[in-house]
Amino acid sequence: MDEQELPSLRITEDDITEANRLSLHCPICAGAVENNVDGDVLRPVVCAKCGTLYHKTCWEQSGGKCAVLGCEHDTYYVHGHDLGPALKVDYRDLQQASPNGRGPSRRTRRLKDEQRRQVEQLRRPSLLQRFWQWLLDQIKIE
Repeated sequence: MDEQELPSLRITEDDITEANRLSLHCPICAGAVENNVDGDVLRPVVCAKCGTLYHKTCWEQSGGKCAVLGCEHDTYYVHGHDLGPALKVDYRDLQQASPNGRGPSRRTRRLKDEQRRQVEQLRRPSLLQRFWQWLLDQIKIE
């Protein structure tokens, strides 16, 4: 049987960096890196160079540097920490709400009115609930 050799697979540093950045598991302990944790020990930190997530303790156990082959950066930031604005939007960049610029368009008002009607309908007691309430009221009266 003649086997056709497949071309060799090339994995670049960018591929490794992207895979580590997308991973939600710590490369040291292989545990899930959670955002909402109690205590400083499991606080998620991110390598400032390649973007790999770690537990703070695991980062410190790896010698205070990134454990990703070829990175070994020694600076991290706390995951979710405000890094400043990523995009600055000026009010002139936004579309006007209506053709005359004085408020929401008719379509927006119509959608909001429909949404308001649906919410009110959900808040209203059903026919069965009203019947039971009427029945309970009748029993209390007698």
